[in-house]
Amino acid sequence: MPRLATGIPLIGREPELDTLRAALRRAREGRAGAVLLAGDAGVGKSRLLGELVAGADGVTVLSGRCLDVGEAGLPYLPFAEALGAQREAAKRWPVLGRLLPGLTPPERADQTMERLRLFDAVHAVLVDLAARGPVLLALEDLHWADASTRDLVLFLLSRLDTQRLLVVATYRTDDLHRRHPLRPLLAEVSRLPAVARIELAPLGAVDTVAFVSALAEGALPDTTVHTVAERSEGNPFFCEELTAAVRRGATLPDGLAELLLARVERLSPEAQRVVRAVSGAAQLVAHASVQQVCGLDEDTLESALREAVLHNVLVAAEDGYAFRHALLREAVYDDLLPGERVRLHAAFARLAGENGTAAALAHHSFRSHDLPTALAASVRAADQAAGMLAPGDALHHLEQAMQLWEAVDGPERICGRDQLALLRSAAAMASAAGEVERAVTYARSAVAEADLRDDPELAADTRHQLAIALIPFDVHRGEVSKAVAEAWELVRDRPASVVRARVLALRARAWVWGVPDVDVDELRGHVQQAIADARAAGAPEVEADGMVTLAAFEDWQGNIELSTRLGLAAAERAAEIGAVRVELRALHNVTCNLLVSGDLRGAARMAARVWQRAERTGLGWSDVGVDGRTAELFDLYVLGDWDTALDRAEVPGAPRFARARIGAYSAPILVAQGRFAEVEDLAARLAGQRDDARAGVLLGIALAEAAQWRGDPATAVAEIRTVTDRLSTLTRSSLADMRWAVVTGVSALADLAEQARRRGADTDELVGQGEELAACGELVSPMQVRLEERSPDTRAPTARLAAELNRLRGADAPAAWAVAVEEAAPLPYWQLLARWRWAAALLAHGERDAAAEQVRLVRDAAGELGARPLESAVADLARRGRLTAAPATDVLTPRERAVLELVADGLTNRQVGERLFISEKTASVHLSRVMAKLGAGSRAEAVSLAHRRGLLG
Repeated sequence: MPRLATGIPLIGREPELDTLRAALRRAREGRAGAVLLAGDAGVGKSRLLGELVAGADGVTVLSGRCLDVGEAGLPYLPFAEALGAQREAAKRWPVLGRLLPGLTPPERADQTMERLRLFDAVHAVLVDLAARGPVLLALEDLHWADASTRDLVLFLLSRLDTQRLLVVATYRTDDLHRRHPLRPLLAEVSRLPAVARIELAPLGAVDTVAFVSALAEGALPDTTVHTVAERSEGNPFFCEELTAAVRRGATLPDGLAELLLARVERLSPEAQRVVRAVSGAAQLVAHASVQQVCGLDEDTLESALREAVLHNVLVAAEDGYAFRHALLREAVYDDLLPGERVRLHAAFARLAGENGTAAALAHHSFRSHDLPTALAASVRAADQAAGMLAPGDALHHLEQAMQLWEAVDGPERICGRDQLALLRSAAAMASAAGEVERAVTYARSAVAEADLRDDPELAADTRHQLAIALIPFDVHRGEVSKAVAEAWELVRDRPASVVRARVLALRARAWVWGVPDVDVDELRGHVQQAIADARAAGAPEVEADGMVTLAAFEDWQGNIELSTRLGLAAAERAAEIGAVRVELRALHNVTCNLLVSGDLRGAARMAARVWQRAERTGLGWSDVGVDGRTAELFDLYVLGDWDTALDRAEVPGAPRFARARIGAYSAPILVAQGRFAEVEDLAARLAGQRDDARAGVLLGIALAEAAQWRGDPATAVAEIRTVTDRLSTLTRSSLADMRWAVVTGVSALADLAEQARRRGADTDELVGQGEELAACGELVSPMQVRLEERSPDTRAPTARLAAELNRLRGADAPAAWAVAVEEAAPLPYWQLLARWRWAAALLAHGERDAAAEQVRLVRDAAGELGARPLESAVADLARRGRLTAAPATDVLTPRERAVLELVADGLTNRQVGERLFISEKTASVHLSRVMAKLGAGSRAEAVSLAHRRGLLG
């Protein structure tokens, strides 16, 4: 029998263990931190964590693990386990009754507020425990975490500060496919200064041989030891299994599954029966549960369990038994016969029905083909998940319930509600989880089902829900208008009610889904009546929503400051009553106000506040959360903070709609950096998601800009024509987007016209095409013009368009470009583009000194930004015009100087980032630019050269 690996000294992991111990020391000193421990299955994550725990004297250790129980997961399971022994400490926070049996939970409030209270309570318990002494929170197998657990992990890690707390979380890297839902969480937390990551690689060749030798205890010849080490590829778990097989004199199995099952097959029939039973649970199984499922007498059961534990198949925990490794359980479960699986799940379903969770009952009943029980349990599990503020999990259970609806007799009697209620709940959960297509599908079905009832308010409310679900797509003006009009007709003559107030409040926002030529006074009347109805019906959320709309109307009147004040007040009121969606809408409108007023940095900060708040409340991928992200990305793009923007745009685990819309905003940045191949790759990846018209617009503009920089203006024009066609399909075409697209196309036509003039060819047709394209900007509705014409992102391309039309006609005018430069002042990158064209026009008019000054400004700023195509273009202009622009007196930008000063003080890139509130990656980029400008080959040389040149004090 092979020696247990836990009885062997840790081999080959000293650096990683030292890192963990250092993090724990910092936590003892009041510097909270987190370590993400990543690695393939079997590589030794749990063993390394166990070594840390074993040496954590005087530390309160809280541990919990996620389980592989299917797509839905068990909400907050690792936290429920970790805090299970802390019930006394948790009694101060009743909301923790949602997690811990034995505590009485409070009455349910608004979902988003209840979610925040739960998160705050978990955080408060940890802070309270850390105030008494250092705490180690160990969370294992995050790759199986449900959405709610992932959200809570992000919440906690973003609040690490001076607590005596260390969080260590493990996850399998080999399970993280491109769209794995854990990836967005890892991307977010990796930017947090208190979070470190350890990638646990397979053991090196020398360490693997040493490990196998220790397992073999001298019983294997060196050649066999090396063979086993080679076959294991450095995975400690595989080393154990292969060594055990070889020591028995067996030949090496061809596949790991065979290898794992070979160990099980050595057990007695009774022990194998127990092991197969435990495999059906997918989690820790209590002793009594094993006995009931297996049907063995106590003596036989104990003997079988002891045998399985001694042979390293099962491990005994305080509360029961589990497989020593998840891979072993999977191999055993996959080897079960179909009938055997059904019988096992039926037995576990009976246990779950007596003392388990609804989610477990639903899972086992479904697998055992007990469909009526599975239906009832799925509905209860959905309710429980919704109560724990886990919309993704709730949606899974609701969809399983609807899948079973037609497969059972009397489904309403079985689950206690009708199909309409399930459809409406599914639509709401899908919307909250960011699954917008599914939200629309369920909302449409709900309308059809409601129309079979004699209930006007219910029919109106389902239409309101459908309209809200359709609006984010921007292509359903007719269907939204129809739904809202029908909803109003259903409640027009009815007394004040919550539903009537909702419908009125939505009617007051008709411009949102593209209704042209709306009457502002009429809309104001709708919202005032909505507020009155809301007050009469006791609907404070609708009243707050009306306040947000009234604030928007002040913006329409040009009262931006008043609009902003009213919007912030409405957001505060919404937050007080837990109306998070209304709060986010108010803050998003404030973001727009800041953009209109030219405060791009303030707009970016407010947009970040929107999506971060949405993320904390479980709405990160909803329409309001996505709008916040895209608003911030555009602001960062034109401001030139491209590293941050590209980091933010990486959302591989987001739902399909959000992934397309957010990802598309990285395309213009990649073009500006000259990364054209990556733009094409991005467009190809999102090609299947171009049903989101706005994503297609951004990608099309970026592809056109890339073609123009590459010297292919004809392709650029073709791309823009596709973009303008796409914009015309939107229910609410953006004037700013239309002008951006149009100016790109006219600029490309101007390039073609200049080429034609150099050949002596006629340009009338090209000029006509440009004038026709420019007229596309007039196709936007008067309401959108009214809303957007004051905004810098509209004024800048409008001024550029006037200048480009002059260039197209062969009358390039410096004065027009001067206006374009002035209008683009709040948008630094777009201003550089205008300066470049201004320099060319000045040169063509013989104003060489003025042209040289513009060349210098563009050259220096483009170099700092990393705008390679623009930098190359202005260098080409200077070369062709034989301009000699004097270099700037200070080669370093203020940010580069700040980075270098901190490097000179001995700080690492990470520490520099923390001091300057930028990411470690951004700090590294700035330092690389400093080194390039100074011609330095290292950090130390850069500091030395800067001192010699007087750039540092």
